[in-house]
Amino acid sequence: MRILAIGIGGAGGRLADTLYRLDREGRVTCVDAAAIDTDAPALRLLSAVPEEHRLYYPPVGPEAIDLEQVLFHLKRQDTSGVDALLLCVGAGGETAALAPSFVETLRSAFAEPVLVLVTLPQRSEGQRIAAGAAEALDALLPRADAVLLFDNETFAARRPEGARDPSPTLYAALNEEAARRIGLLLRAGEFGGEVGQIVVDAGDVLGTLVGQGFAAVGYAFEPIREHWLVRLLGRPIPFLSRPDPFDGAARIVELAKKACYEEASVPFDLTAAEKALLLVAGPSRELSMKGFSTVQRWLDRTIAGFELRSGDYPVDSHRVGVVVLLAGLRNVPRVAELREAAERERRPVEIDLIETGA
Repeated sequence: MRILAIGIGGAGGRLADTLYRLDREGRVTCVDAAAIDTDAPALRLLSAVPEEHRLYYPPVGPEAIDLEQVLFHLKRQDTSGVDALLLCVGAGGETAALAPSFVETLRSAFAEPVLVLVTLPQRSEGQRIAAGAAEALDALLPRADAVLLFDNETFAARRPEGARDPSPTLYAALNEEAARRIGLLLRAGEFGGEVGQIVVDAGDVLGTLVGQGFAAVGYAFEPIREHWLVRLLGRPIPFLSRPDPFDGAARIVELAKKACYEEASVPFDLTAAEKALLLVAGPSRELSMKGFSTVQRWLDRTIAGFELRSGDYPVDSHRVGVVVLLAGLRNVPRVAELREAAERERRPVEIDLIETGA
């Protein structure tokens, strides 16, 4: 699946930059990128997005970014063969308020779906940021074709003691977490070698996402335990590289559950998801179709909806991974928490209006 990733604001630009960098490190590339900001130093610090696709607008006012000029630049990029546009934005940031109108501009100018990847703020960033994030989400939801959520709070809590305070190092690690989940999902249908038994392509990903509102991506992996001689020679040896079919099936099942319950991009209620997509990746000899079928049945029985897409992605790797995309999420605790913060932020204003008789 090929996308044009557009980072807006500091957080969005860094996320698009990380997504582009990781994509360029792989054998198959799926991502083109652009970054838009009113902060020149932030744009200069990006490491991967080509300089000609870093758009700077001096901060002269709340509408400093000219969306029509941005659109003109994006149209000049080679977007032929792009399956979707992915707008990257940090909810609660100063430029997040501009994202909903930008989505409308993109949808009017491009035939491809416009997806939004949103990072949710940490609790330590305060109630005002949380309230702004909730307002941005509620404005994006009816405009975007889908809103993919990544919760910084959830993943920051797993960092070593003392690393939860916002810092460039922490945010870089969080961006890596988000980009790796999205990056493997984008590999669907983009083959540089062996083709899977059941192919998942861009149409399957978009069919799962488009029109379904909030979505999450779960990703879990496990290194392959190899004999020392296999590692030394750097290639499989038939009598040493034959996987145990029972262990292989159990591994796929456990990784799928971990992807949904422990490694999802945002905590959610699996039983309230409307659609799901399952992708297993790794060396073909390690991809147990029995485990794959078991996970298919489990997801099909668990989600609320009736649409489940699935496939395998053979790749020369030293680990086996499972990606689960869930869309149409109706119960996302962190979104509810942010909306409550927005309500608390509005309450003093409402009380003041009542007391003054306005």
